[in-house]
Amino acid sequence: MVGAAVAYGICGYLVLVIAARTLSTADNSHFLIFWGALFTCFGTLNGIASEATRAVRAGGSGTADGSAAPGASVVRVALLLGAALAAAVALTAPAWSRAVFGDEDAFPWSALLVTGLLLFTVHAGVVGIAAGRGRWATYSLLLGAEPLVRLALVVAVSLTARHTWGFAAAAALAAGFWLVLAVVGRPELGWRTRAAGLDARGLAGRMASACAAAAASAVLLVGFPVLVRISSSDAEVATAAPLVLAVSLCRAPLLVPLGIYQNVVITHVIVRGLGALKVPAGLVGAGTVVGFAGAWLIGPWCLRLVNPEYDVSGATLALLVLSAGLVCLLSLTGAACLALDHHHVSVAGWLVATLAILSVLLGPGDLTSRTVVALLAGPPLGVAVHLAGLRLAGRSVVRVSDRPTSP
Repeated sequence: MVGAAVAYGICGYLVLVIAARTLSTADNSHFLIFWGALFTCFGTLNGIASEATRAVRAGGSGTADGSAAPGASVVRVALLLGAALAAAVALTAPAWSRAVFGDEDAFPWSALLVTGLLLFTVHAGVVGIAAGRGRWATYSLLLGAEPLVRLALVVAVSLTARHTWGFAAAAALAAGFWLVLAVVGRPELGWRTRAAGLDARGLAGRMASACAAAAASAVLLVGFPVLVRISSSDAEVATAAPLVLAVSLCRAPLLVPLGIYQNVVITHVIVRGLGALKVPAGLVGAGTVVGFAGAWLIGPWCLRLVNPEYDVSGATLALLVLSAGLVCLLSLTGAACLALDHHHVSVAGWLVATLAILSVLLGPGDLTSRTVVALLAGPPLGVAVHLAGLRLAGRSVVRVSDRPTSP
């Protein structure tokens, strides 16, 4: 799994670096907006992976094939849910695609978005099954190979087409790596795994709730370019690539490994409770301190290596790393809410954080100042909502042993 986390992080970095060096500032801003929209959809579908992990693990399928267990087919329900989401995106695209992608060529961008969404649906399902069954080798392969394929496709585009659509297609189509494994037949992906004790409607409802929570988090985690697009003028968007790229690069060292391990965190919280968050929270804190210092000292120089025209101050980069650490804490408390089956609390925390960020972005000031203040202010509010919700949910549980007995 360490290798998968490293591959995911490095490949994501390299894709963004190659795009920044190949495309103009305006074209890269356009690509980063698509990247944010695509990975917001992917992040939403990660709710399928999280719920599949919880359902398979809680149902006792983690130590067996799971095919004979009574219950709904995990892959089939995931496909139905993903298809419904893809249909919703496609049908509503005329209403929002031009506002997000611009007045020109909105349809191709939307078509690529829907294609990537459909491919990632199955990816999320089999990843969740692998985590729930404890098949960590398969889990690591799925998570590690997908970004490698994306990087290979992006390199090919940078050497040939060198067009924003080519980069967008590479980003979306890499989600279909599971097709290669399905054709090869190894490793076993758990196609027949069932969620013991849940019928299709019950599993679909839980997956939909998890996706709602994941969507609320995805907008903040990877959808920031879209928030910038809807809260800024066209002139600001055209020059936003350096800042948007800085946000992504400052987050990646912390958020990418955490994203890889989120399903692991969920399984540990199911078994050990909130105490399982101590170690990952400590690691996030240590990583944030190191990243803060590094970003302040050498961050501007590193960003200019990506593109000599990209200029962001060390203080800004350091504060962006600090905000990334806060988002990581929000991710951990959100994962704990999902593991303990409090999806509504997870959604509430992410929504509060996102709305706080958007309200600041819509306020006065230049884009850099608004971004820094927004990303520092929003996540702590979300963490507070998660912790308060978990505390209230814990108090509302009346244990049988706590009830007074009759004389």
